[in-house]
Amino acid sequence: MTMRTVHDNPNIRIFTEGDIERITNNYSTLIGKGGFGEIFRGVLDDEDDMVAVKRYIRGDLRDEFMEEVRIHAQVTHKNIVKVIGYCIGKKSRMMVIEFISNGNLEYALHNSGISIPLGTRLGIAIGCVEALSYMHSMHLSSGNLICHGDIKPANILLDGTLTAKVADFGLSKSLSGGITRYTEKVKGSIDYMDPIYLSAGRVTRKSDIYSFRVVLLELISRKRVKEKGGINLIAAFNQAYADGKGFRGLLDTEIANECNMKILEGIGKLAVECVAIDANKRPNANDVEKRLLMLWAAQHGKEENIIRRLYRRSPPEIISSSSSNKLGNARIFREGELKKVTENYSSHLATGSSYNIYKGTLEDNTLVAVKKYFDRYEAGKEEFCSRVAMVIMSPVVHKNITKLLGICLEANPPTLVYEYAARNLSDILHCKEDFPLELRLKIASKTSRVLEHLHSSRVALRHGDVMPSNILLDDGFVPKVTAFTLSTRFTEDNATRMSMVKGDGNYMDPYYRHTNLVLLKSDVYSFGVVLLELITRKQPAGDCPEKYGLVSEFARAYKMNKSGKAMFDEGIATEENIPVLEEIGKLALHCINLKLSKRPTMKEVAERLKKIRRWCNGHEGYRMLIQPESTMALSRRSQFVD
Repeated sequence: MTMRTVHDNPNIRIFTEGDIERITNNYSTLIGKGGFGEIFRGVLDDEDDMVAVKRYIRGDLRDEFMEEVRIHAQVTHKNIVKVIGYCIGKKSRMMVIEFISNGNLEYALHNSGISIPLGTRLGIAIGCVEALSYMHSMHLSSGNLICHGDIKPANILLDGTLTAKVADFGLSKSLSGGITRYTEKVKGSIDYMDPIYLSAGRVTRKSDIYSFRVVLLELISRKRVKEKGGINLIAAFNQAYADGKGFRGLLDTEIANECNMKILEGIGKLAVECVAIDANKRPNANDVEKRLLMLWAAQHGKEENIIRRLYRRSPPEIISSSSSNKLGNARIFREGELKKVTENYSSHLATGSSYNIYKGTLEDNTLVAVKKYFDRYEAGKEEFCSRVAMVIMSPVVHKNITKLLGICLEANPPTLVYEYAARNLSDILHCKEDFPLELRLKIASKTSRVLEHLHSSRVALRHGDVMPSNILLDDGFVPKVTAFTLSTRFTEDNATRMSMVKGDGNYMDPYYRHTNLVLLKSDVYSFGVVLLELITRKQPAGDCPEKYGLVSEFARAYKMNKSGKAMFDEGIATEENIPVLEEIGKLALHCINLKLSKRPTMKEVAERLKKIRRWCNGHEGYRMLIQPESTMALSRRSQFVD
């Protein structure tokens, strides 16, 4: 069965059993086990990306497995675990998903003993119900919606900031006409199961709402749905509400204080509504989400009546009428919301030539970076807005591109909200921290793959501002390319003349500076400067980079000595590293060649870095790295100045 007969997502990979054995190091690290099978931690080849591999016990259930793949492959949401690929072996069925670092909610609540404040618990609930709201409202290729079918703490994973990620779509159903579906075989966890589904096999979106109610009760009580000694959490809460007393005694003592009681009572009341015997009287996921957002705002001291989620609305000066007034998946924030998210812009991260960046936390515990432009910023405001609209309406999806999560249109120019990254490459390069060569190569290689992806897209995208400060790094030093407000799209690889040259002169292609003509190979030049900075740890300062500063100094050193050794960073210039550094230096010189025709493409650059990195990691010998045909092709471009 081919991939396209299973789903319509071209990014889902098909793995062989041999691939899975390599990824998991022969299933060496078991991180989970359940009724479905086992979960192993793994690393994707050549990418160093942590993944989780689910190996199913029942290898004969091919159709059921493929149904799970088909459904999971069609859901893309920040609160849903991402599926990377799958494997259908002779004896097993396996799925490769993103690795979530903090385990599941079941463990966090009942086994870890960690402190979880009420605000964080609300964030977990909001993240989960946002995922449900998305699934219950989305249309699959068949025109149906999705019922998850197995919402419980064990299937709610938590990342490093305790943001919820819904997992395990093994019991998910696409609902006929978006309304209902019947099944003869009732499956799932009975303690969290909708009685209507249990008794009649009838699945609706409200089945998930019932299950989510039980999760809410566990969140505020930190008790299992069935405790030892026969105590039933659901029955205990029902009785407490029926009698009008005993509610506080069921709550987790860590959060059961006077300051929190109104919020906890609001959560309890919502939970009761979610288990109405008549499913039609249960709130839908969108209503539950709004209620929880109001409680979150109240818990953070904000008036409930100004909580608004203004999705998919925008003024005409930003988005053209052809966009149907939609902002894709980007959320529109009010200025007051951003003040709350950033605690009145109290946590400053960075300052640029025209903006400040602040750290913030969304309602579902997601960390964000808020990019707020200076009020005095006037240059090219109309062009800026059109470029922001381009990024929102035509997003380029890649795991190493920073996601634009939202925008505040009340600010002028707009304030942008991105996913958070702890630091940027410039921070690491120009501090005293140890910075191993292998880590530098990893960052360079992954960044080159992003630029290759941009350049090879159906409508090619020139980034336009490639520099270390625009390469963000997460806690695992995985790069995330950001700052697309100077980007340009091409229908063909041709030049576009700009009315004004914009960007950092130290990384700017001299051809662009002198002609105002934008080309994809302008990114190649900028990336070459980044490579030089990575191997020298020197800043490319200079009023005219092609004559003064890092670029010209390295080119002259190489021309005189046929080596860049004199300029390599002493922290990594060991005897065993010198050959690798020389190869990176040569590649950088190819990239900064003043003649466009002699610069490599980003695809060539990415392939070259991949080979260098494999060699550095001991995967290949030096002779395998230097392939005569590619080396000759590059050598013809090797002079910085002809």
